[in-house]
Amino acid sequence: MTAPVGSRAFTTEESKEAEDRHTSLIKEVFQAVPMLEIKKEVSIQWLTSGNNSYSLRKDKESQVWRADGGYIYYKGVLVGLAECKYQWSRQNACERAAKYLLIDELYAEPWRLFISCYGPGFVLEDGGGSTGPLLDMMKHRGVTILENPTDEEFLRELQSYLSRIKAASYQLKAA
Repeated sequence: MTAPVGSRAFTTEESKEAEDRHTSLIKEVFQAVPMLEIKKEVSIQWLTSGNNSYSLRKDKESQVWRADGGYIYYKGVLVGLAECKYQWSRQNACERAAKYLLIDELYAEPWRLFISCYGPGFVLEDGGGSTGPLLDMMKHRGVTILENPTDEEFLRELQSYLSRIKAASYQLKAA
């Protein structure tokens, strides 16, 4: 469903709770890894190396993309991204998460993307609805994507993801 033109952005209480949970667990784990820096947003200008003539605000500054868990950097190099998606129904609003695969570093190595999905839209029953293709394609591309995880499942998968990010970061250091 598309909102009428001029509608204000909104977030449901359930979505906000999922985002807060995601963000607090990310912070809890990443605090122990000072070599990694997390930024909540990145400019399209930075992502496109200045080739962003369409993605400017009215004040001519670059628009930004925000990520709930953040963009993960090692020595100024983007090495990962953590995002949370909440979907009440099995429609397709969650497909916006696929935009992150357009970022050069994530396009080349989609395993660097960590997404937690919450809500009834991410329950497998009678097929996956419109959320199903997103889940299947993200898994196919190697993205870490969790469906309604418990805190224990989230932390276990995040630690595994973090191990891969750290190993890749050490390779950057050696290069």
